[in-house]
Amino acid sequence: MAWYWWVLITLAAFALGMASMHYFQKSRPPERRIGNRRQHDRRSDEDSGEAQRTDRRRSDRRVSDRRKGKPAWQLATVVVSAVFLSIVGVVAYAESQVASIFAGAAPDLINSGWADCDTPITWSIDTSRVSAADARMARNQFTQDFAKWGTVSGLDFQFVGEVPVIYDDTNFVVTSEVHPSERHVYIAFLPQKDSSLLDQRTVGFASPTKVWKDSKQIVEGSVVLSIEYVKKASAQERSAVYLHELGHVLGLGHGTNPQNVMYYLVDDNNTLSPGDIEGIRSLIKACKAE
Repeated sequence: MAWYWWVLITLAAFALGMASMHYFQKSRPPERRIGNRRQHDRRSDEDSGEAQRTDRRRSDRRVSDRRKGKPAWQLATVVVSAVFLSIVGVVAYAESQVASIFAGAAPDLINSGWADCDTPITWSIDTSRVSAADARMARNQFTQDFAKWGTVSGLDFQFVGEVPVIYDDTNFVVTSEVHPSERHVYIAFLPQKDSSLLDQRTVGFASPTKVWKDSKQIVEGSVVLSIEYVKKASAQERSAVYLHELGHVLGLGHGTNPQNVMYYLVDDNNTLSPGDIEGIRSLIKACKAE
């Protein structure tokens, strides 16, 4: 019998994995503050003049000056982990130094990836909480960004339509009662008030959510995005975030090259670099039934 190792996006049970979230940081880089479990101090906007407590594990490593001349508001990333303090940079791929999303958190799952099978990886989207216009733009943009990853990885992605999801804010898991989850990616848009992980700067989180340990095959993943962000971001900014989040679902962690889509400071870069490409190709598995 196959042994399934379920990896859930949750700060309580997700001791063997991690999710990525992104937040806007005004000019100054995010600070590394480590406190109690599921907590760390994160400096608020300069205008507020005071620090605020948020429901996060820790911020990414300090961000150096990047791409001078960019707007003051840039998109940085936070990594959520249940127990591990150092997540990124353990396993490197080619020139990008893009780490496995499980590096530092789940050694047995490092290098896990999706299998290149005859049957496509399906994906669905839940846009029930956004306008018809925003829903149409989201579907079109995700279709393009899945295609970008598919072109360079050889993976085949198939959109199966709108699938309503259930989001549990106690463990940060997205599930559905109407669609099988095997080899599937769920995408959902939520208002900030519906998730304790989302705020004015945190615009989304994504991760593999189910992995077969023996073959290191990822067979399920999910992406959750802030509705407020989607409404105000440009098409290129949305594409950059979607592409980055899909990279996490596919098994990639963060890269150290500023030209990588998977670099932990995300702006409007929606072009996969040679390092991103080498990274995803390193994770692809041969198809194996479990």
